[in-house]
Amino acid sequence: MSVSLVTKRITILFGVSFLLLTLHILDDAFVVNEAAWYGITTAEFLLGCVLLYAIIPPFGLWLTRRERVMGYFILLLYALQAFYGAGLNHVRHLLGDFRGSQLLPNLLRGLGIPLAETNGQGMISLFAGMLGLNNGVPPHTHNMFSNVVVFLSMGVNLVLLGFLVFALWQKFFARERILTDGTNA
Repeated sequence: MSVSLVTKRITILFGVSFLLLTLHILDDAFVVNEAAWYGITTAEFLLGCVLLYAIIPPFGLWLTRRERVMGYFILLLYALQAFYGAGLNHVRHLLGDFRGSQLLPNLLRGLGIPLAETNGQGMISLFAGMLGLNNGVPPHTHNMFSNVVVFLSMGVNLVLLGFLVFALWQKFFARERILTDGTNA
């Protein structure tokens, strides 16, 4: 099976993004001690990250390399989460804002679903925090290496998002064009 040039670029970008995210996770685990915020051990923190990032996104890449639309959507969600969670949220911390994302909490509150404090509740806290469902994290600092990794990661994930959107647009546009005018160019 031949893999398109766009899919090859997505594969490379995902690999670089995954490496940078791994460095970010290791920094959060061993330098920042993020696990303590959730009431879990460092090993549990790393296990949670492996479950979330080392299984689902690589499966999405596998599907993408087989031109399956679901794979593109899995990678799109991964890149959005990596861009925001390990990128913009980190920059917000540098600027003194330690709240998590307010998107999901505000949406749930708008639907009448109250949110309780999730920090310190174990693995549920970790996954809730990754979804922005916690009330933020304690004030903390990051070292220069971590900051460089985050800014590189943001750039790589923006480019990855662009390639994924282009690939999905190309896939759906080409399909619609075949259906409407009978050509496939």
